[in-house]
Amino acid sequence: MATTTYIPPFETRTRVVIEPERTDELPRRHVARRRPSGLPAPVACAGSAEPTLHGARLTRRGRVVVAFAWLLLLVAGVLAFVRPWEGGEGAGAGSAVVTTVEVRGGDTLWELATDVAPTADPRETVAAIMELNGLSSAGDIQPGDLLKLPASR
Repeated sequence: MATTTYIPPFETRTRVVIEPERTDELPRRHVARRRPSGLPAPVACAGSAEPTLHGARLTRRGRVVVAFAWLLLLVAGVLAFVRPWEGGEGAGAGSAVVTTVEVRGGDTLWELATDVAPTADPRETVAAIMELNGLSSAGDIQPGDLLKLPASR
């Protein structure tokens, strides 16, 4: 392909010169600007960790914190079901302190329950007394019977 060059002379007219195409040079294309040779090119660090499947990279301290958080969550979950601070049911039921009382005329399980545990719910205490003594109803007690009463709560 021939190129056209306009050469404005000092004359009033413009001359048109058509030059033949050079075949010894490659055509010039737009080339992206290259980095000057004085600046270093970025290089991957030798200590860089390969990204994981999820893209998260943790330091040693981060892994310790995550492990501690999982352990804390596990302990909280176990304590939610075991509840070692609550007495009564479970393994400690056999070692509960019990007192023995002789039933007098006019005594009821409700009165005995309020005497033993005044701050607790009397219905729960009556149920505990009936379970300790193997009673099927509150009317099964007679004057002179010995009843086991749970320790005050």
